[in-house]
Amino acid sequence: MTKQPITSDNLLSRLSPKASFVLWFVMVVTCCLVLLAEFSKAEAKYNAGLLAALEINSAEHQAAIALGQNYQNKLLVLVGDKQLQSATSTASDIRKQLQGKAWLESIYSNPLDAKKLQQLISYYGASPFSYLASEHKARLQKAIAEKKAQPVSDNFFSLLNQWSDPIVSQSLEQDATLTLASFLKERLFAQSSGASKWQFSQQEFMLTGDELNYIPIFITIKASHLNMRDSVDIYKTLQSIKSDYSQVNTEADTSSEILMTGMILHSAAASLQAQSEISSFGVFSLVGVMLIIFLAFRAITPLIASLAVIGCALLVGLVALTLVFESIHLLAFVFAVSILGIAVDYGFHVLVLRQHTQASAQVIRNKVFLPLTIALASTIAGYSLFFTTPIELLHQVVIFVGFGLVGAYLSALLLLPHIHFKNIGSSFALQPKQHSTYLTIATILMLAGISILNFDDSIANLNTKAEVLVKQEQKVSSLTGETVYPHMVVISDKDQEALLNKTQELAENLRAQGAILKSIADWQLSKSAQQNNIDLVQANWQLNNYQDVSSYLADNAIERSLKQAKPLELDPAFIAQYTGVNIKEIDNKYWTALLLNELPSKNQKQLIAQSLDSHYINLPQALSQQLTQVRTDIIYVALPAAIIILVILSLYFGFSSAVVMLLVPVVSSGLALVFSQLFQTSLNIFNVLACLLIITLAIDYMVFFRAHGATKLISHTVSLSAISSALTFGIMSFSTTPAVSSFGLTLLLGISLAWLLSHLTPLTNIKK
Repeated sequence: MTKQPITSDNLLSRLSPKASFVLWFVMVVTCCLVLLAEFSKAEAKYNAGLLAALEINSAEHQAAIALGQNYQNKLLVLVGDKQLQSATSTASDIRKQLQGKAWLESIYSNPLDAKKLQQLISYYGASPFSYLASEHKARLQKAIAEKKAQPVSDNFFSLLNQWSDPIVSQSLEQDATLTLASFLKERLFAQSSGASKWQFSQQEFMLTGDELNYIPIFITIKASHLNMRDSVDIYKTLQSIKSDYSQVNTEADTSSEILMTGMILHSAAASLQAQSEISSFGVFSLVGVMLIIFLAFRAITPLIASLAVIGCALLVGLVALTLVFESIHLLAFVFAVSILGIAVDYGFHVLVLRQHTQASAQVIRNKVFLPLTIALASTIAGYSLFFTTPIELLHQVVIFVGFGLVGAYLSALLLLPHIHFKNIGSSFALQPKQHSTYLTIATILMLAGISILNFDDSIANLNTKAEVLVKQEQKVSSLTGETVYPHMVVISDKDQEALLNKTQELAENLRAQGAILKSIADWQLSKSAQQNNIDLVQANWQLNNYQDVSSYLADNAIERSLKQAKPLELDPAFIAQYTGVNIKEIDNKYWTALLLNELPSKNQKQLIAQSLDSHYINLPQALSQQLTQVRTDIIYVALPAAIIILVILSLYFGFSSAVVMLLVPVVSSGLALVFSQLFQTSLNIFNVLACLLIITLAIDYMVFFRAHGATKLISHTVSLSAISSALTFGIMSFSTTPAVSSFGLTLLLGISLAWLLSHLTPLTNIKK
């Protein structure tokens, strides 16, 4: 028995033209008012770069991220020139140009400027015997062991001969024994265990390269200006300065260069790239969709109506995004460009019926209501599977596209049935001979091709960095002898004192195995460790090992200092300004980190593993492993989702039809992966996520064919939908971000295959 076309009577079908327009207009105005209210509250926060879109929930990784924030607002600029004086002059000019910027917290070239040095002297000078330089401490221990005063005297007189050194001269007032000067000199110049190539020349803090001399400019940005807009402004400002000086030096034919490093520069570069892609992809997609609409209908009225549907989708999606998320990732907009192709599909189904029939608005709504509703539900269901991932970027895409499609769905049903036009445009219909053999062959090809699939979810292969910035970082690392972004070992404890003791012990053990590192324990000791240092000085005093030193000091100076000596209060936030390492409280525990200059060796990793509550952190590796796990989990989530879809389709169309209707999307997505492998070295999680959308979009094609029959009219409508979707997703394959391009490529291939198989696969058809 031949089934009749499926229609549905619903509340929307009974609305008058005026009521439909008023309802649509109220929706649009409400969204506009909400959007204006949200933007008036505060500036929207945006971020860019794939790492900002990922989450790791383990406490040690959260600690690593929190402790790494000290690098977020730091920049290093190196000004290189053959003549040191020229480099110094240029660095001075750049500092003056940046001095008045609202985002600038501090800028200097000499880390030992008077203000900074005085802050250190003031803090440590309150109890100068609490902190001892390693060499000085060894001399004091040797003096006790050998019962000789010479080691203590040698340390004092070697520093006294350096009276012109600002550290020595300025610390004398706080500590005449020069214990403080000894400590500060060691920490400021040897905290990297000799790896650093920094030096003083002609009283300038500088680096010497193969051909050029480099003067540094250390920049700290205010925390309130780390947003996307300011980071882009900072990036453009520095690039402009660099360009100006490069042009001047080129004209003067002098050898010079300016190098820049800093995490905020990568964020800015990623933001600019994302903004560029949003603009270019959006424009190309919109122009392409408009061209398709014009060719299909050859009239301005359906073009304007379709643009209204697209505009409403974008408006509703943006409102939902701003209401749900405090910070919006720019890549969400790049992914969400796909809404243009999907939203216009809803308009196509209504407009094609209007173009070829003179039926009333109520009849048209009744015909498209069920297929459009199933299409909306299946697409949102497919996107909603992205919520199973820990990638907040994809959560934002779900909200934007999901609510946006609801806006497109309502616009298509409320507005378009009342539009009248008579133009007959180009036909995109295709009616080849249908046979189940085609689907069988496609299934065999898919099953055979699965064996060649190669997956690699390495975050390095998914993200993109500005090549110019990477090269500059590599050169800066070579010049300084230090990694720009060090490797991290996090350590935790419920007590700050115990944490500092653990940190000090592990740092000493790792250094004994050749590790080059920075540690907060170099600058911040537990009170018990400070007291041990005071006791060591006290013991030497009692053994008269300071007798030669005392003759150069005021009467009883050392004795008075010892009586006043007591452990300093801990102030890790203050110390973090100089070490780049802080102490953070996370998950009811205190955390700090050791910053290693190189990857830890096998023995060093074993030492870290054996140390209580210590973890070597490799964030990129952890993120990659998590993405691999998510990719595996998606399969287990997709299987029950497919069963639910099968049940829903069976209720409306029967089980046998439902199986075929689901098999076409599944085979199309599988073949899309196989063909994507031919264009990519390896597949990744975003190729798999694309398959979920292929299934949900392809089901729409099958629903329309099954509901209305394999007619030219339905073929024309489905072809328009497929072309518009393939266009918007295909443009994404040109993205410079591998995650986006992988996503777009697989969708382009999958939608094309689904369109082809939907035409070749026989269903229970209705001949009109």
